[in-house]
Amino acid sequence: MTKTYSITRVTEEVPLTGEHTDTVWADVPALALEEFTWHDGDEPKPATTARLCYDEAALYAQFQVDDTEITASVTELNGPTFEDSSVELFADPTPGEDSRYFNFEPNCCGQFKLAWQETDWEERGIGRELIMPDVAEQVDVRTSVSGSTKASAPDDESWWLAARIPFAVLSDVTGLEIAPESGTEWRGNLYRSGLPDTQKSTWNPIAEPEPDYHSPSYFGRLAFE
Repeated sequence: MTKTYSITRVTEEVPLTGEHTDTVWADVPALALEEFTWHDGDEPKPATTARLCYDEAALYAQFQVDDTEITASVTELNGPTFEDSSVELFADPTPGEDSRYFNFEPNCCGQFKLAWQETDWEERGIGRELIMPDVAEQVDVRTSVSGSTKASAPDDESWWLAARIPFAVLSDVTGLEIAPESGTEWRGNLYRSGLPDTQKSTWNPIAEPEPDYHSPSYFGRLAFE
């Protein structure tokens, strides 16, 4: 099964907020991370939705996350943010040419990892390119969670995250000219992390016995409007 999502082209300013009403986000379709491949039937299925849009300069992402145990401890750039309450966007901007993809992994406090790699980068000795600190400063991530870390609390219910990733940043990290336009198609997937395996969810299904987000063979289609 391969899903397709149309990334909306926008001409208005995109606010980095969790609000939809009276903003450009109201016209951007939501996609649901509703594939619970590893669910055992006894655990809850926490809802996660995402919206993606773009203009001539950047890719924008907005996530809405139900979460009753919001936690984050990673504060360093390119750290293991997937262990925290987090979301992930993986995308291959050159499908058909090779199997490389970038992975953007922000936690609920806005710290993130951004890398350019192949699935078996270690075995093949090709290296993994991580975003450099000076380039990372150009990525803008806002969330509803204040502070650089977060401990779970009894009143935890949900959080949101919005990000602006300039195409110039993706070009720097990948070494490619990243400048999508109408008709451009990427392959990719979106994920929910920082949960027990039985509660982890994805946008496009992954038919593996255990969670393995680094599975480009299960990427869906991301079509630029």
